[in-house]
This record gives sequence, C-alpha cells and structure tokens, in this order.
Amino acid sequence: MSETKNDVTKHYRWNKNFMKAALAVLTRPVLAKTGAKVERYTPKHDTFVLIANHSDPLDPGFEMIALNRYIRFVASDHLMRSKFGGWVLKNLGGVIVKHRESPSSVLTDEILANLKAGIPVGIHAEGGTSVNGETGFISEHTGQLVKESGAALITFRFTGGYLRTPRWSKKNRKGPLFCKVVGEYSPEEIAAMSVSEVTDLIRRDTFVNVYDEQRKVMAEYTGEALAEYVERTLFMCPKCGRVGDLHSHDDLLRCDACGYTVRYGTDAFFHDTGSGLVFDNVCDWDKWQIKEWKERVLAVPAGELIFEEDGQIVYQVNGAEKTVLSENATLKLYPDRFEIVTETETIPMMFGGIRKAQLASKEALILIDDAHYFDVRTQKPRAATKYVAAWRFLTGKEYL
Repeated sequence: MSETKNDVTKHYRWNKNFMKAALAVLTRPVLAKTGAKVERYTPKHDTFVLIANHSDPLDPGFEMIALNRYIRFVASDHLMRSKFGGWVLKNLGGVIVKHRESPSSVLTDEILANLKAGIPVGIHAEGGTSVNGETGFISEHTGQLVKESGAALITFRFTGGYLRTPRWSKKNRKGPLFCKVVGEYSPEEIAAMSVSEVTDLIRRDTFVNVYDEQRKVMAEYTGEALAEYVERTLFMCPKCGRVGDLHSHDDLLRCDACGYTVRYGTDAFFHDTGSGLVFDNVCDWDKWQIKEWKERVLAVPAGELIFEEDGQIVYQVNGAEKTVLSENATLKLYPDRFEIVTETETIPMMFGGIRKAQLASKEALILIDDAHYFDVRTQKPRAATKYVAAWRFLTGKEYL
C-alpha cells in the first residue's frame, strides 16, 4: 500500500533543513575531493520530477549540489538491508524504497503521493548504474508517471562517471566527471505532450555513450588494477567465442581458452597486446556479446543445459532481512528454467513463474517468483547480465 500524504511529509521538513545545512557545509569539500564539475541550476518550479542517467553511486549527491536543494530519490530495497543505512532510511524517510517483490504500481503510487505533497522526486530511470557506459533502456512507464504527476520535469545528464566508477570494478579511478541540467519542462508543456513524446524527450536528454564522449577529449582516468573485475560485464571472448573464460588481473583481460589478451589503459579503452584488437571499449564488446548470446541460447533444444557456474552464494531475502541459503551453490540455465543446486537440494525456477530477473549492485543476480526471492552472488567474478539476458530472450522479451 502506498503512503498517505501525512506519511510522506512526516520527515520532509527535517530532511529539507538537514540537506540545506549539509549542502552549505559539504559542497565545496566534496567538489574539491572528487574533482567533479557540477553546473549549478536554479529550478523554476518548486515541485518537479528529476530524471537522470546513472553512472555513479554519488549521483544523487551531485544532483542535489547542482540544484542546491533536497530531493527525495527512489532507491533499491538492497539499501534497506544495510544496518546503519537501512535504519536511517527507514526512520528518517530519506528515500522512496523500490521493493523488488512488490508490483510496480506500488512504487508509482508512492512517487505520485510525494509529488502531490509538494516534494521533489529524483529517479534514475535505468534502474541501476550503467552496465557498459551507455544509458540503458527507459520505458514508457516513466513518461506515463511524469504525465500523471502534474509536476514539472527536470532532465539531468552525467558524463564521465562510468569511467571513474565502472559498475564492474572494485576500485575507483581519478578523472573528470561532468554533470548538468539539460532541460526543465513546465507542467503545461508536459500536459501538451503524449506519453511517447515525454518518454522520447527523457531518453534524448539523458542519453550518453561515455566512450563516444571520451573520444572527443581523451581524458585520463588513473588508478590501480584498471582491468580487474571487468568480467562482471564481459563474459564472451571475441576471438574464440567461449563463455566464462575471461579473467582479469591488474590492467590485463585474458581469455584462458585461446589466450586473447587486451590491456585496459588510463584512457579507458582497450589496447592491443599482440593478440589483435577486436573491440576497444566495454560498450561495443558488450553489445556484440549480447547479440551473439541471444542466438546461442535460442538455438539450444528444450531440456538441454545451456550454461552453469559453481561457486554461487545464494541469499534468501525476506523484506529487509536476508539469510544465507548456500555458500557454494551451482546456478544452471536451461531453455525453460533456472536451477539453483545447493548442498542439500535443487530448486527449479521456471521461467513462466519468474516475476523478476535483474541485476543488483555490481554482480548480484536477483531472481523472484511467487515462492522465492533470491539474491545470487559469487565467490569469483562473473557476469550476471548473461542470465538476465537469457531469461528475457527465452521468454520473448528484448534485453533492455
């Protein structure tokens, strides 16, 4: 059930005053520490929906710095499962929590309740930070929500954040990040548009391919172990086509099956080490492997195993709590199901019953059906994207 107006306004004055003080004290040192270039902007409307692309966990902070005000952001439920952060968010009403097991209508109702109460709401419409450096799919549900809200729309764009904090990496890099408001659209302007037109506007204003932008400036993004954990995104070798044999160390990514090796540079591009260079960036490589993966999984006959990986850590999620189901499970992919094989049981999750199969955090795979909510992590780097993509392809959906 969505919150009432009294519920959503309960902590708003405290949140607003606290953020006003925090911004006054912390803006200068935060910008000095991060080196982020934030273009300031004063909104013309007090109540608005802010929609931005998402590349860095610190994005909400930069957005509030840019607009110099408190914004209530939509955040995933995994934040509620951290002890301190979960307590703060639960008791101080700092965010709108997206509960993955709940219907999307519940989240929509809560967002609308906040906007109708006069509280600005921030949404990263891709859902999570960018997987490959390009803005992800934004559905027409986002345009519909903006239309229904009757509020103004502010669009916001980040460039460079993915190269500083790649979703797949454990270590951040030093390098430039730029962010700014792209446009502000009044309630009257939004009312005059169709849902498709609003959605297209949001997609246009928030779209970034970070590698296209990097080619123009060739900034440096320095750090340690630059290639490590890139196999959280890249899972297929472009030379031999093997899946699951890519492994990284320091600034190198190597295929154990055929020896194909590339070096990740401080310019955030891949460089030839003598094996030849098929793709010079994560985004192009990822787009190729997803297309190839689709052809492969759709060609596997019914009943046959498509792929499996061991060393999976499986958590059973129940609300804000999660418990370990297995620390060394095997995850199996078939044309009609996933199987989670633990030390004591095999749990089938038929595709027809799965409500959500999606990414969370840097490498977690979320699987939800009527009986289970599993958070599947790993003892060693692996790409959860291949499972999400396979589920979508095998159930007649496009990979978004």
